[in-house]
Amino acid sequence: MTMGLSPIHLSRIRCYFKVQQPQKQAEIVDFKSRIESLPQHLILEVGRQSHFLRDVLNLSLCSSRLRSALASILYSTIELRSNRLCKAALTGLTRHPGIPQHIKKLVVRPNSAEWTLPGDDIDESLVSNLLASVVPLCRRLEEFVWDGWEMPDDRLWLVLRTSCPSLKSVSTTVGVQPLSPSSHFFEFSDLRQLSLTVKCRSLEWLLDGRPKTEKLPKKFWEMLLERCPNLEELTIASIAPSPRMFDIRHVTAGRWRRLRSLTLGDLVVNPNEAEKCRLPDQHPLMKFFAAHRKLQHVTLQQAGRSESFPPCFSLVPAALPDLESFSGSLRYVKTLPHPERLKHLNLTSLHHTPSVFTPTFSMLRGLPSLISLSIWIDISFGGRTNYFQDESHIFSSLLASSPNLRHLEVLCFTHPTFRVREFSRALQNSPKLESFVLTKMYKPREEDMTMIAARVVHENPNLKKFTLRYTADRWPTQAAGRLRQLGIYEVRCDEHGNPSGLFAYEWGLRAFGFEQSRTFVHPLSTDKTPPSPGSTETKSIRSSFSSGRSAGRASFSSEKSRTSFDLGFNLYGLV
Repeated sequence: MTMGLSPIHLSRIRCYFKVQQPQKQAEIVDFKSRIESLPQHLILEVGRQSHFLRDVLNLSLCSSRLRSALASILYSTIELRSNRLCKAALTGLTRHPGIPQHIKKLVVRPNSAEWTLPGDDIDESLVSNLLASVVPLCRRLEEFVWDGWEMPDDRLWLVLRTSCPSLKSVSTTVGVQPLSPSSHFFEFSDLRQLSLTVKCRSLEWLLDGRPKTEKLPKKFWEMLLERCPNLEELTIASIAPSPRMFDIRHVTAGRWRRLRSLTLGDLVVNPNEAEKCRLPDQHPLMKFFAAHRKLQHVTLQQAGRSESFPPCFSLVPAALPDLESFSGSLRYVKTLPHPERLKHLNLTSLHHTPSVFTPTFSMLRGLPSLISLSIWIDISFGGRTNYFQDESHIFSSLLASSPNLRHLEVLCFTHPTFRVREFSRALQNSPKLESFVLTKMYKPREEDMTMIAARVVHENPNLKKFTLRYTADRWPTQAAGRLRQLGIYEVRCDEHGNPSGLFAYEWGLRAFGFEQSRTFVHPLSTDKTPPSPGSTETKSIRSSFSSGRSAGRASFSSEKSRTSFDLGFNLYGLV
């Protein structure tokens, strides 16, 4: 191996290995020791100032001391979106009791419609029992969210109430099972946030007609009206059409001086004919809105279609002075005291005919402060596939009506669906747009998702991040259906501010129910020519592929506050 090398060359090589390499190694060790010698509060401050959670993770991987110091940030929020994660994480948490002490927000979504394949349901009682064994370790827990098909076993609420002294936010779903009047869920006090949401698996119940009105337990109203005077967020929700019609008229008797957010579902506030005959401005709900001047976010989930709610707002101009976010039907938006002040709008009614778009566009032109819009549409129009020659026209008209938008979310019910390139072409008319979320049905022979994302950025260099979501089938309500493919992208820019790459997370459902996911960086060409399939080669700096029967890898998020289970728990080998 040394033939042809002179003694001088051999001497230099020996010197390199004897002197240079140890010196470099010493520099690395010295650099690491200097980081580890920092006080813990400085390490924590570095973690808090990091914009991306993945940067905190990378720093924590440098040493066991940094991992321990940054654990409170990595595990601050844990969201279990799939059945696999529910079982693996909750089992792992009991084996590593040092982790739960850092959890401040815990979100559990067993049998999630988006991430659960048909036939892969989990016994929710099993998940509830696992939680009951983990919760006593979560002494710092401030917020708990249960999002299953039914309310969890009652023992869990008792454990939460007695083991988590800092718990101030509680959310749960209810299904077809009756509510127990003596449930421990109704025994909380001094909550800042409370959520009760009705869910249903299908709309088959509609065959039996409108459901009968039910009364919520007396203990629920005692908790809400008497023991939670500092309530800031209240949700009693059910996306229309609701399978259970709860009588929620007593909510109008509440007076919470700190209330900032209110969500009322497709339920009943007019339980009798006498209430329906009241003048609009005398309705108890209007008096409620007039009394809560600090409300910033109001959601009425398609309630305007029902006689159980007032048909519109009837308020004095001085009412709701701080309202900046509204979710509901078009009739409510038009009658808000000052709609021109709205910054965020979610239109809940399905736009399914050409006639409904014109008044929507007209209304949007009267909202100059609007920076975020969400809309639910179906542009098939009974089989007529093209509206004003092509699908992109409707999106162009939508964006032209709101020229100051920074974020757009579109849920499209259409089948057969359109291609993303039509949507991207329309976005070129909105140079201020920074992000979007597009949820639509999967279209066979759709262009490769990475290539689509690269094309979107090429045509819209103003974008900073966006999400593409393809569903496996149509969905019956505004809550999107089961996912088939997902792509989440963040745009990287060079020193001149031009897009240079995409930090991407992609997940897809393959044949026989198996999944594939990866996290990578895709370089963007500086050429002015739009990318074509196969024109560039993806440069993966960190790629992981997984296969299985349940979706568990889709926890990528650019928000540091939403801790990724996969990022954090892999440190301890829990998954």
